[in-house]
Amino acid sequence: AYASVDRHQLQDFDPYIYRTKDSGKTWQKITKGLPAGVYVHTVKEDPSRRGLLFAGSERAVYFSIDDGDNWHPLQQNLPTTSMRDMEIYLNDLIIATHGRGFWVIDDISPLRQLDSSVMKSDVWLFKPADAVNFISTSDNGTPTQQDEPQAQNAPNGATINFYLGAETNGTVTLEILDAAGTSLQKFSTDPAVRTPTPARRANAGGIPNVSPLWRNPPEPFSGAPGMHRVVWNAVAPPPATPAGGGGGFREVIPLTGTFAAKLTANGKTLTQPFVVKPDPRQKKL
Repeated sequence: AYASVDRHQLQDFDPYIYRTKDSGKTWQKITKGLPAGVYVHTVKEDPSRRGLLFAGSERAVYFSIDDGDNWHPLQQNLPTTSMRDMEIYLNDLIIATHGRGFWVIDDISPLRQLDSSVMKSDVWLFKPADAVNFISTSDNGTPTQQDEPQAQNAPNGATINFYLGAETNGTVTLEILDAAGTSLQKFSTDPAVRTPTPARRANAGGIPNVSPLWRNPPEPFSGAPGMHRVVWNAVAPPPATPAGGGGGFREVIPLTGTFAAKLTANGKTLTQPFVVKPDPRQKKL
């Protein structure tokens, strides 16, 4: 069990987190890595990985992968404000702040797999979490304008996370394979290698379903050192356009089942399986 103690109203602003391994008979203070003078509001353990802890302080968020022996910042783009409470829901970490709204880290699978082997490697492909292929609503009507205040939703698809070390050289390729080993899509730092993202309308002859004013530009596939995240939209590749064929609407076919992500970088090839589940709201035929 874990407990955070807040003594700032007693003029003591230091962080206090305690851990017990004998049902509360004895407690050990675990605050190594937390800054002095910044008290802690909450501490939570990940229900999926024992020893993965998250702590919310008066200014920032921290995490530990060794049961609180060492803490590391997880601030990212969070505002510097009071982190009052946390909730871990499925694969997401949800944070409630004081006066700055709710914040969500979509898919904490890399943190659940982070260990010394990962940190020593120059290339690492994390096992993707199970994804749900949600059936999106119709695009009829005008989408919400980009200058309209709104919260950003998580992208729909399978999230694939990988790490590249500082010594990575050459072309980096991420390939999606189906259960039979057939390549469905390739992401690559080499434009000649990567395949286009399947879309609702496969060629310029069709009428686009969303105005260019509201379309997000495609993100480049980067081979820079550090953490990377790619979201694969689990739909069937578009069929080849016959010679002289016109445009028009082409139905998107959602895919479910077992797939694999294959990362090739720095002379190494790593493969991880993952599952895409059907939308539970979809009627069974």
